[in-house]
Amino acid sequence: MAGFFAYAIGGVGFLIIAAIESLSVALPLSRSLPFVFAAFLSILAVAHSVLISVLSALASSSADPIGSPLPLSSLPVAAFFLLFALSSLLSLSDLLPLPSTLLHFLSLSAFIQEFLLFRLRSNKDPDGLENRYFDLLLVPILLCAGASLLAISRPRSPFPRLARAAGLALQGSWFLQMAFSLFTSLVAHGCVLRRGSRANFTVVCHGHADIHRSSAIATLQFNCHLAGLVTVAVGFYAILGGKNGSGGGGRGIGGYRAINKELHRMEHISTSRFTLDSDEDEETNMPKQDAAVSVPMNGFGAAH
Repeated sequence: MAGFFAYAIGGVGFLIIAAIESLSVALPLSRSLPFVFAAFLSILAVAHSVLISVLSALASSSADPIGSPLPLSSLPVAAFFLLFALSSLLSLSDLLPLPSTLLHFLSLSAFIQEFLLFRLRSNKDPDGLENRYFDLLLVPILLCAGASLLAISRPRSPFPRLARAAGLALQGSWFLQMAFSLFTSLVAHGCVLRRGSRANFTVVCHGHADIHRSSAIATLQFNCHLAGLVTVAVGFYAILGGKNGSGGGGRGIGGYRAINKELHRMEHISTSRFTLDSDEDEETNMPKQDAAVSVPMNGFGAAH
């Protein structure tokens, strides 16, 4: 059950960080709170990788040569996330003032490392069912990377933070789904979990029909997680919009001003400033002037 607890704890950690990141946009939460959880989760990931690698090395045999080095492949990812969290904490405490663009670049590098980790993991067992779950995990990772890239150009905008929180939430829920779908009895029918060591595992399906059915089930599960995330995001946006719309001098999200105030202002404008006459009517109403103007000279006027 080592794999189950690792994926489950990681999923819960991602969900907590996503919740804090999204709530900090609307509530006066501490700015260091998400980075503290990120640093704690990164330290757990580093400790877990080293511990599993040592235990696999002590119990490994010639039949599983990759059991010991395989857990160490996640160390660069955890190290990048830890570097990002610690740098953000030091920047907030004024001990090491760093520009926000550099911090967002560190988070972008961490998500790129995570993307490469799960993208290249499928080369180990190409026919394993876990590869389908890893491929679907790349979607929220790309969302987080895109949000970090957008935050580099717009560091003060809250929308990249909300997009990154959505990607972290989808990662967390999908890690929980992987924990139950790969390491418990909820694995797809016709597939079985095979372990070479604590870190080296694969989910093998018996026939092509079982492979296609289990892959379709994984896709359906991911669509359900995505639909749930959209539902929660819409509800959160509605609550946030209701709070911002009720105060602030009648201004809603994005500084929107109610239209009834504009109509009330129009009522005080005098109607005498407006006319329905066209320009042609104005020209016809003007008195016609003579083409030639007589100018008297020496007491004599011009002939008419």
